[in-house]
Order: sequence, then C-alpha cells, then structure tokens
Amino acid sequence: MQSAQYLSLDKLLGIFFLIILIACPYLNTGKIPKALIFCDQKRIWYSSVDQMQSRWIENILGVKNIKAERFSIDSPYVAKDPEMLFYEGTRAMQFIPEPLVWRAKSGKKITWWIGSNEETLLEGYGKNKVGFRYSKKELSFDKVLYKGFKFDTQPFYVTPINPEKSEVLIKAENNQGSVAPILLRSKNLFFMASHPFLGPDRKRYMALCDVLARFLGVSEEPRPLGLIRLEDVHPMYDIKKLEGVIDLLEKRRIHFSIGVIPIFVNPAKKVKVKLTDDPKLIAILKNAQSHGAQIFIHGLTHQFSGVTAIGYEFWDNKTQEPFPGRITLEQLENRVREAENIIKEAGLKVDGWETPHYMATPILYKALKNEGIKTIYERVLLVDEVQFDNPLIVHQMLTYPSTYRGLYWIPEDFGYDGYNFTQKTVYNELEKHRAFSRGVVSFFFHPYLGKNQLEALLNSAQKDNVLFVNTNELLKIYKIKNN
Repeated sequence: MQSAQYLSLDKLLGIFFLIILIACPYLNTGKIPKALIFCDQKRIWYSSVDQMQSRWIENILGVKNIKAERFSIDSPYVAKDPEMLFYEGTRAMQFIPEPLVWRAKSGKKITWWIGSNEETLLEGYGKNKVGFRYSKKELSFDKVLYKGFKFDTQPFYVTPINPEKSEVLIKAENNQGSVAPILLRSKNLFFMASHPFLGPDRKRYMALCDVLARFLGVSEEPRPLGLIRLEDVHPMYDIKKLEGVIDLLEKRRIHFSIGVIPIFVNPAKKVKVKLTDDPKLIAILKNAQSHGAQIFIHGLTHQFSGVTAIGYEFWDNKTQEPFPGRITLEQLENRVREAENIIKEAGLKVDGWETPHYMATPILYKALKNEGIKTIYERVLLVDEVQFDNPLIVHQMLTYPSTYRGLYWIPEDFGYDGYNFTQKTVYNELEKHRAFSRGVVSFFFHPYLGKNQLEALLNSAQKDNVLFVNTNELLKIYKIKNN
C-alpha cells in the first residue's frame, strides 16, 4: 500500500488563491454599478436646463440600479474615471475640461455625449480622432427612424454629422428625404447630435431610452408588457360603469390597478363623502382586490378649491407653485397619512401612490417615503431652477420602471386621449412600443367612458399580443432594486 501524499499548507493556499483569481470575473460581488453625469456650468442669468436634463439621465439609469451622481463640468470630479460617464450639453461654445474629452476620444471606456459642444470631440485636444465628422447636410428634421419604424414628430434640429466609421443607432429624416444620424457609436463613445429631453416630441427620447436599456443589458420580453390603471375612482362614482369595466377586465383575465381618491369634495354644494361612507364602492374594490387588482392612493381629495378629480391638489397650475398649506413636509405627511388611513379603514390594501395630475414638489416624495409608501405610479414633475423668473417645470416620462428618491417608480408612458381614445390612437401608441421593445405599454382609463371604449382598446392590445401584468410582477421582471 502506497503512502498518502499530502499538499503543504502553502501549496493549498496557492491553489485556493489561484481559483479565486480565475473565478473573480464571474463572481457577483453585489457591487452597485456607478456613473457620473456632467452638465454645463450653471449660469445665474440662465435657467439650468442642463441640470434638469442630467436628472433625467440619472432617473433612466435606475432601470439597472446604477448609482449616478451629477456634477457641473467645472467640478473637480471631472478628473474621475468611472465605469460609465455621461456629458449632457445644452449650450454651445462651452469649455469642456480636457480629461472628459480625452476619455471620450480614446474610446476605451463608456462615454455618452448628448447634445452640444461636439467641436471639442472633432477638433480639440490631441490627435485621437472619433469615427465621425461634420457634414453639410440640412439641420431641420421632422421624422425619427428607429429599428425599421418611422415616426412623425415636431420639427427638431440635428448637428450635421457624417458617420464615417461609426455605427448609426437612431436617424432623422425630413420631407425632402434627407437622412442624418441622431445617435452614433464610435468604439465606446455614444454621441447624440440632438437634444432629446425637453419639448413635445417624445420619439427621440424614447428611442434613446431603448438604446440605453439595450446597452445596459435590459432584455427584450417575448411579449410586449402592459399596465392598465382605472383612474379617479372615488365615493359618488358611477358604480354601474365601474362594475362593467372591472367585470370586463376580470373576464379577460387582465391585471389592472385602480387609482382611488379617499374623499370626494364639492365645496359649492357643501358635499364631503369619505370612502368609508360608501359601502357599495368598498364592496366593489374589495372584490376586485380579491381577484388581484391593486389600489393606488390618488391623493386625498384630488382638489384644492373645486370638485374632486377635476382640480389640482398640491400644485397651483396658474401660479406654478405649491398651494398654501400643502408645502411643508409635515403638511404633506398629514395628507398622505389621512388618505392611507381611510383606505385601510375600508379594509383595503394600499399598493402605492399616484399624484393627482402628476403635479407636486419633490418634497412630497420624501413625505411618501416617511409614511411607508414604497411605490409611485406616474410621471414625475421635475422642478429645478428658475428661467427669467418663471419656474422651469417638466414632467419626466419613463418607458420602463426605475427608482426615484428611494421609491419604486412605475411608468405611465401611454397617456390618455379622452373621448378620442380610439382604436386608431391605441394602434399608433402600440406601434411605438413595437419599436421601443424594452419599454412597457402603460396607460390609464376613466371607467365613466364605459366598457365599450375599453374593449376597443383591449382588442387592439390583444392583436399586438400585449401581456398585462401587475406592478409587482413588472418590478420582478426588470429586477429593480431600491437602494
């Protein structure tokens, strides 16, 4: 019998560390990916549009739980070299620090350059050249070309670029048939020759979101994902129409949520009714929730001085500032708490919050978090700076879930078209989502329109094989983490 052979301790340790070294690239360390976002220097005389647009980028990155920090380009952080870097340029002829330009031109690390000051890439700082150059094409376009789809838009401008050795990801076209690149990739540099964030045109922005999601590793689902929310349900609601719409959704086995306003108010008629005073509505909501429906608090009264569901609750749309008495953190917490308590007293579960008309200051989201709300379902109002004494106020729409100020953020990107919410408008919206395939078909519907209107919409969605899910399933599918 041969004697056993034993490895010495130092050899065992050597083999152990060798295995760790080989395995390291494949181990999930749990490290949160980081990104730095830079924008132009802040000017006292000019609104910080770029500051707001850099926030849009930060919010988009939440789909992959990326921790992003935002700075002005005159910050010393410009010398940092993160895994991912974004520069959002709103104003032309700005000084761009050398480290940022060198990084972009080298193409060694991921850099997204969106908007202006491309001349520093094409002409400045050293001999390194990017894979594109200026061209003499037209500047004005009114169509976006993406993944084989063509979308009519409001007129917009594009910096004239010849792609040369670059991959063109998004294109623009005009009525004369001229085509120009909007988004190009040269090695690890992504350059967007247009400003996609502000303005009525959403197509460039949605295409950018889809490209960014693809780059970040968001997978395409085998079927388009859909969300539907029944809007403005309150005491005094038309019960028969609500029942008809819910019955239709349940028969078709479609997941849905309901935006519930706990108190109905009509000051002119001195009417004030709480949800807890309406047993018929409670019974309908309980039955719906027992079949999987979700309930989102839609404000406390959804009004300030007028009738519930018509007016704003937290924001004066005339003065563009918060209503008095609904400004401080304590005031907002009290309203959120009262709304939540009424829903719970009715024996219903709260799944999240939807801000009336999507209009409130950022402090509301702190109040929501303090009161235990974990999920918002809306477009978020971004209020940053003042432009010539007028507030700069913009809604950000997402095409996929993300996080915002410590809350899960469920997107609503489809909108609502009132009595013109026809099969044609539905088809047009669904066409967008066939192109922006990493997004979600998310819309809301007022039950008072009746089940026939909803059925037409659902038939269009069925033709496109849309899979309706609830918000919890959506967060799991996208693997959203709230850090």
